[in-house]
Amino acid sequence: MGEIQQAIELSDFHPVACDSLARLGNANDGGYVVPLAAVKAADALLSFGLSHDWSFERDFKAHNKGAIVHCYDHTVSLRTAFEYSIGQLPRFVVQRKASALRKTLTWVEYILFFRADKTHFRQRLWRDRQSGSVTIEDAFSRLPAGCQVFVKMDIEGSEYRVLDDLLRYSRNIVSIAMGFHDVDILPDRFAALVEKIKREFHIVHIHGNNMGGATPSGFPIALEMTFLNKRFFSSPPPPSRLKYPVPGLDSPNHPGLPQFTFEF
Repeated sequence: MGEIQQAIELSDFHPVACDSLARLGNANDGGYVVPLAAVKAADALLSFGLSHDWSFERDFKAHNKGAIVHCYDHTVSLRTAFEYSIGQLPRFVVQRKASALRKTLTWVEYILFFRADKTHFRQRLWRDRQSGSVTIEDAFSRLPAGCQVFVKMDIEGSEYRVLDDLLRYSRNIVSIAMGFHDVDILPDRFAALVEKIKREFHIVHIHGNNMGGATPSGFPIALEMTFLNKRFFSSPPPPSRLKYPVPGLDSPNHPGLPQFTFEF
């Protein structure tokens, strides 16, 4: 692994066998491979990092209609959704595809999706309450006591500032699907946090984000991983025999770029 070998060993990220995996969200960037058993067992979804894509949250709700959905992203609003929609018009004119047309209606989808038990909080998730930010503690306090939570996190590097706080709630978390960033400049911190997560969770899926680039040694700078609470396993599971990406589950974040591959 070249310059990051001392901090990162690929064997440390070997997923375990898990039969209930499914893809939720977009076919490309914005989708995650997750265990459906955890989706259905959750009382709520905490989604940190939204951008203008809530396809994961939409699919989650389709699989678990009774779940509360709380999303956090300070960069998104109805106004930004409208501006995003307008910006997609030239793409639709050129491509004439249904997917491009749908993006021009993002502002409408925002209005229709975020209502009732699906809430968007226009707040930044942070380690403290600086400038109106919210902490992990704040996010959990807005849910019913004892709520079993599925966590999706994609906060562009800020995960290193809040993951320790998140893991204090491990007993209330069924699964975590998240993106790690800046692996090239924070290899020790990345490896240490994954090891800490693995105390209470098993890795059940791994995927390299091909939009994040690679280190000179070819390791992805951005990595998507899914963790499942160990209580979902009656006995220690065997290592997965799959090669990654998994056909039928995985798709490249950017369809025009080569995928990262993992063999264990």
